[in-house]
Amino acid sequence: MAEQAQRRAPMALAQEKSTDNNHAYEELRHLIVAPETEGLAAVEERLDNLEKRTCDVSEVVAEAIEMRRATGDQALSDALAPTIQETLRESVRRDPHVLADALFPVMGPAIRKSITETLRGMLESFNEALDNSFSARGLKWRVEAMRTGKPFAEIVMMHSLLYRVEQVFLIHRETGLVLNHLVAPTVAAQAQDPDLVAGMLSAIQQFVRDSFKSKDSESLASLNIGDLQVWVEESPNAILAAVVRGHAPADFRQAMNEVLEDIQRYFSSALANFKGDAGPFRAADERLSKLLEIRYKEAPEEKKKPRALLIAAGIAAALLLGWVLYVSYASWQWSRFLADLHKQPGIVVVSTATHGRSLHVEGFRDPLAADPKALVSQAGLDPEKADLQLAPYYSLDDAMVTKRAEKILHPPSTVRLSTKGGELVAEGSAPQQWITNLEERTPLIAGVTGLDESHLVNSNLQQLFTLKSSLESVILLFPLGRAELEPDQDQKIAEIETRLRELQSQADTFHQSVNVALVGHSDTTGIEGTNLVLSQQRAEQIRRLLLRNGIRRETLRPTGVGTTQPLRNEDSEEGRQLNRSVTFKVSFAPAGSAAANAAAAAASTSTNAPPATPPGN
Repeated sequence: MAEQAQRRAPMALAQEKSTDNNHAYEELRHLIVAPETEGLAAVEERLDNLEKRTCDVSEVVAEAIEMRRATGDQALSDALAPTIQETLRESVRRDPHVLADALFPVMGPAIRKSITETLRGMLESFNEALDNSFSARGLKWRVEAMRTGKPFAEIVMMHSLLYRVEQVFLIHRETGLVLNHLVAPTVAAQAQDPDLVAGMLSAIQQFVRDSFKSKDSESLASLNIGDLQVWVEESPNAILAAVVRGHAPADFRQAMNEVLEDIQRYFSSALANFKGDAGPFRAADERLSKLLEIRYKEAPEEKKKPRALLIAAGIAAALLLGWVLYVSYASWQWSRFLADLHKQPGIVVVSTATHGRSLHVEGFRDPLAADPKALVSQAGLDPEKADLQLAPYYSLDDAMVTKRAEKILHPPSTVRLSTKGGELVAEGSAPQQWITNLEERTPLIAGVTGLDESHLVNSNLQQLFTLKSSLESVILLFPLGRAELEPDQDQKIAEIETRLRELQSQADTFHQSVNVALVGHSDTTGIEGTNLVLSQQRAEQIRRLLLRNGIRRETLRPTGVGTTQPLRNEDSEEGRQLNRSVTFKVSFAPAGSAAANAAAAAASTSTNAPPATPPGN
């Protein structure tokens, strides 16, 4: 054991020395790399934190966009264009008024100017074409239009145009950038990129100066490009160029000088300090628009003489066209009137014929049908122009039969008459006297083959129906499996007796027989056959109670329906209790009728003694 202790001591000293060395190494490493480690941790935290990264980008995004735009690279524009377009589209979809309000100050003037210029050019072209349409020169030009495939108006414009200023450029002299550019509306679709044209003019000017050793004050005054001329005028800071088609007079160059001098004087500060922003020079539109002129050749006096003949021919053609339109419109009106006349009930059109602006009609008309002369007036036509030969007859149309019945029967306002297939239908309520009159006179009405008064109520019997509803609303309840009333139902028996006596008294006054069906019910907890017997016993029990107090025997008719006519669903105890009941159904029939006699016979044969009560519900 001593030897083992001696061996362990050096090992413990070595381990202690190694631990001290590791600790010192860790302290040295911390001193050397701790700042870099903390910096890397801070950078990693900043990269992982979306809010901080977004804040950093927002501080430099404006400068980054400006720097990228200054390089002239279109990649930024190409990248932003779809997003901006989609944003505008979504904004218009959500609320179009926002964009409309923003564009309102410029839309109105731009639209009015465009329409004015377009109409002016169209009218000028039309006038020129009109002047040359009926002449030898006009025919020649038409042949040329067919030969070249160009529109006739373009050929007229080409031959009759003296000159037309199609474009005007205002260019900064030192940089060659476009300050303003106007285009005539008639050639707007053909205009080239103004910056490209301005660069070309500046390059040509510099080429002329370098090639011919000219002074800076000297410049190219004009260029010829096919049938176009470019007239150029310069000032100390600006160049004014006009694209002219045709041969402009010398005074047009004077007009260019005056406009350029005015612009040089008014925009002198903006021209001297121009840094690439052309916005201030948009105010020069009014001055430059004066140069967009168009002039036509003066037509010889003798060439204008056919205009009177042309006007006379035009008036004659207009009168002829007006007469044709009038006749066509009158024919259309008569056709529309005839179509409406065919649809009128009680009118049969056999033949029609038109004589000029008048109409002849033959056919038949029911005396109660609409007045044909009034129909002519309603159609906006002259009744004197309509010869209507309509012989009288009785129409069997349902609408006409109904009118005929209303005229003969004079129904009260509470009754509505209608006819279906010849059967007269009366609906509503009316006194007994009118109902009697209806039954007697209906067979005498032409076109009526039957009478349906099932929906007609005798207003004199209204009180009877009120008592009927009151009695039918009563429900007498029974305990489970028994035919005796619940203890709290005795008071209802007294109320039923009072209502039955009053109902019988009212029925006797109107010569009506009263039939009261006592309908016995049961719930579904027992056997169906037993339930049916129990429901019959309950109905007969109520009949015995009512007969005991003087109610007429022939009035009451007990009927057991078992579970076939439940009053409520039996998903609760309340529903099952309501189905263990007796209800009342009241009907009326004229006294002495077969229905009344049958009800009395059925009531008299009912048994008075109740059978033994079987088990049931």
